[in-house]
Amino acid sequence: MISAYFVVSRSSGNIIRITWRERPPDDTPTVINVPVSSSSLLRYEDCYASGEDLISLQSVTRLAKANNAKPQNSCRIV
Repeated sequence: MISAYFVVSRSSGNIIRITWRERPPDDTPTVINVPVSSSSLLRYEDCYASGEDLISLQSVTRLAKANNAKPQNSCRIV
């Protein structure tokens, strides 16, 4: 099954691109790969469509606004 991953800059926490893979790509000293939930992908697409150039991982993985708000995705940038 092919899944989506955000390729994220370690230094800034900004999303560089989205990649689709059967298994997670290897992280490198400069980038990490974070699994993408459907809600995070929708938020990313909304930001991109509104003209944002630098979209941070934090901005698309924020808490969902629901009755039982839980993180949609979590990632620790080291």
